[in-house]
Amino acid sequence: MKVLYSPYSLTPLKKANRLSSMDKKGGVYLKAQLGDKVLFADYFPHLPLGDRGCDQFLEEFKFQEDEYDRKVFDLLLRDHQFQKITPKKFFNHQLWSGFEEISANIVKYKLQHSQDRNFLTLLERGIRVRLDANALFDRKGFFEFFDSIPEKYHSLINYIEDPLISKDWSDLILPTARDFIKGEPFDYQIYKPNKEFKPASDCICIYSSYLGGDLGRWHAHCELIENGNFAYIHGIVSEGYFEEEISFHKGNYKDGFMADMDAANKIYHEVNGMNWKVLCSM
Repeated sequence: MKVLYSPYSLTPLKKANRLSSMDKKGGVYLKAQLGDKVLFADYFPHLPLGDRGCDQFLEEFKFQEDEYDRKVFDLLLRDHQFQKITPKKFFNHQLWSGFEEISANIVKYKLQHSQDRNFLTLLERGIRVRLDANALFDRKGFFEFFDSIPEKYHSLINYIEDPLISKDWSDLILPTARDFIKGEPFDYQIYKPNKEFKPASDCICIYSSYLGGDLGRWHAHCELIENGNFAYIHGIVSEGYFEEEISFHKGNYKDGFMADMDAANKIYHEVNGMNWKVLCSM
């Protein structure tokens, strides 16, 4: 099977997290033909989080030594299923940067610095919050942060994601969610289906978009629809981060979301129309 590639770039409308910038971001689409099926996949790196750049990905993809590469290939081979997936309703938290009007029952807020307390305005309104620290704290700093939150609001914090830069998360009091930092113990597993295989865990698994290209965001949605637990509130809806994005969800935070298949078809049409070069044979 011959694999083709086509680079793309995205223009940020806002920062993805405190580590990111407003510079243009690059990704690469893959394309292959298997019998009568034309298949697509997406690689989008977050360089500050340790992902390889697109050039290195393209050089190493055929060797399939990196889990991200293996998962992209897996998504490429299964893309024909995603092109005609049956829409199902799911519920999603709202990503909040501190300014948007709140319309969700659960809001995710990414801490910008150790003194950031913007989320307290949500807790004061009785809104449940998921915090993402992105390994912001050492243990001492975490407990200073925790002690600054009035006790009456502790029960409204669903979890804090990647709370410490270290891997010892014992006795942190708040529920924790594991993503990039492989800390223990933890209560929730953040699963990014664009870049990894689903981890074996008895914890609640929250499906999360890796942002980036529309095709990758669509694949994350499809993984949730195929394998996710709809009893949980996930993090797949991620519009509003890039100028070029196509919104492919219809619905709202209160009543749930479903795929807009016309928008999904537009994504495939635009990707297919890009300029392609041969990468390798698999």
